[in-house]
Amino acid sequence: MANNVFQRNETIICSITITDADSVAINPDTSMTITITDCSGDVIIDGVAMTNDAVGSYHYDYNPATDAELGGCKIRYKATNNSRLTIVDDYFNLRA
Repeated sequence: MANNVFQRNETIICSITITDADSVAINPDTSMTITITDCSGDVIIDGVAMTNDAVGSYHYDYNPATDAELGGCKIRYKATNNSRLTIVDDYFNLRA
């Protein structure tokens, strides 16, 4: 995430591009999901399907609650391609 500091009233656009071993964009055959965890380790969003914008390009718009816990949050992207699972982690900070 280029700018990883957000406020509670902002929409956080979580995005990822999936490529194969040759760096060619692909869509996973089985699923593409996102999980977001707050700084206490509590799961906020759990395994939700992401929106497919183009081949290999996915996003999820996260709108924090007005009372969302402030601090560092973890994003976990999971691409499942048949029996192969790829996990990528990212982070953002939620500030007042």
